[in-house]
Amino acid sequence: MSSINALPKNVSRSRSNWTTDIFFLTVIVLLCYLLWLGSYPLFTPDEGRYSEVAREMVASGDYVTPRVNGVAFLDKPVLYYWLQAAAIHLFGIREWALRFFPAVFGTFGCILTYACGRRLFDRRTGLLSAIILASAPLYFGGAHYANLDLEVAVLISASLLLFITGVQSEGNARRRLLLGAYTAAALAFLTKGLIGIAFPAMITCAWIILLSRWRILLNMHLIKGLFLFALIVLPWYVLAQQANPEFLHFFFVTQQVSRFLSAGEFNNPTPFWFYMPIVLAGFYPWTGFLFQSLGDAFQKIRADRHEHLSELYLLLWVAVIFIFFSIPRSKTITYILPIFPALAMLTGRYLSQYWDKARQPVIYWSIAAVLLLGVFIAGALISLSYYHWMDLRPGFMPYLKTMAGLYLVGSLISPLLMGREKLFPLFALLAVNSLLVLLTLTVGAKHLNQNTAKPLITDLQKIIKPQDEVITYFKFYQDVPLYLRRRITIVADWKSPRIAENDNWMRELWYGMPFQNTDDWLIDENQFWTRWNGEKRVFVFVNENYFDQFKLRAPSYYFLGQYHDIMLLSNKPTLLSMAAMFPYP
Repeated sequence: MSSINALPKNVSRSRSNWTTDIFFLTVIVLLCYLLWLGSYPLFTPDEGRYSEVAREMVASGDYVTPRVNGVAFLDKPVLYYWLQAAAIHLFGIREWALRFFPAVFGTFGCILTYACGRRLFDRRTGLLSAIILASAPLYFGGAHYANLDLEVAVLISASLLLFITGVQSEGNARRRLLLGAYTAAALAFLTKGLIGIAFPAMITCAWIILLSRWRILLNMHLIKGLFLFALIVLPWYVLAQQANPEFLHFFFVTQQVSRFLSAGEFNNPTPFWFYMPIVLAGFYPWTGFLFQSLGDAFQKIRADRHEHLSELYLLLWVAVIFIFFSIPRSKTITYILPIFPALAMLTGRYLSQYWDKARQPVIYWSIAAVLLLGVFIAGALISLSYYHWMDLRPGFMPYLKTMAGLYLVGSLISPLLMGREKLFPLFALLAVNSLLVLLTLTVGAKHLNQNTAKPLITDLQKIIKPQDEVITYFKFYQDVPLYLRRRITIVADWKSPRIAENDNWMRELWYGMPFQNTDDWLIDENQFWTRWNGEKRVFVFVNENYFDQFKLRAPSYYFLGQYHDIMLLSNKPTLLSMAAMFPYP
């Protein structure tokens, strides 16, 4: 069956350099993403929580019901946890291993952007798009962070890219690409739920409506695709419902629909425009070309949208997802990641057009924007290092100054390249400079993590016995079960009527409590003091803010150490209590 529109004539059909391009892109991007991947402790709550789910799967052998500290955690589907569990099986519980699949997915997203950019436009567009995406700070950060957002962004992007490439292909290539799009949507659905299918469906429907080409629906292999989608998705959802009655209602109604529509205080209540500065900063240094790229695509579509199907699809991709995530009050920075491959491809296409004719006013304006933004960012970083506007640790300051220097040097050099006919020197400068800044941030990240309990846990592991009990007092440090490789006891007011009003660790555990009996390890304060005053040795993690409250009822305690605002205490004397290993800095 013929395609709705032939691929552009300038698309290289030769396979001679496909392998070379993909090989070098994979090696370079994966190397940048793997360097120093395990040099900093897990950030909490996200990295600790999601990694602990995978650890408990491996420990229990139950790969159907995700659990955090023994409590059913049914907020998200299961695919990411399976990948994390595979990493633990292969490499053990190590920081780099727990971030391995985000790095792999990040690399895959860049390679897919290259391949589809090349198919839709030309080789140069594919290469530029992949490099832009790989060096965008927010995308780079997602590839270094053990949570679901980068993975679902790549899978949604894969579904969209394979679809728009597939409908413009012919024969078996068309069928394979479209079935690949359904497969990617199904895997996204298994990673984070409804958005895995909602975004591809909304964007594709809007695209078809604007083109008024309803016959496309007949050529989309809908029946085969939906059957394949159901074949991938349904088994786990059925098993999860069987193992946890009321799961489907909780997951789809409470977590997916009600949460999106609610005006309550979820995550981070923010204004509608929240994602605009996030995208501008997270896409730097390519932000200088972003508005020209979007405007160029829009002008082409206005002139003849039927001749620019890909540009229309990419613009709808950006607009639909950006507006969708801007509507709810609750916003998290990395939710916007699915638009980054589309932005990278639009920018790559725009730069490709001026690659050999860079002496243009629009390019000069872009360089000026890069210069101004770079100087502004460098100035902001220098201000942070000297005026301590944020509570940054002294050890991070040299890295902060290095990042500021790199941004400043890169920005000041860029105007010197304005008179050149070719765009390559400027592009190479911006890409290399951005990656150097981001790698510097990766090396210094160990100084940014103040919420980890790992330094205290490292010493605790030297003395703890299987019969000892580990407790957290009114604050759950979500890396403690992971690093200790055991379930812990958590003290909180579990009967408080206000738990459901706040999006925090208490509500996450509270939601999962009905799915099993948690009386033994989710306890109130009175139960805690009974155990504290008993014969068993107890280790307790106490936040500094709760220490005065703790002291009022503690007849005695032994101080074992402190890391930032996390204190480790015991009800029995130990070797650690004789000398604080981690005094407050």
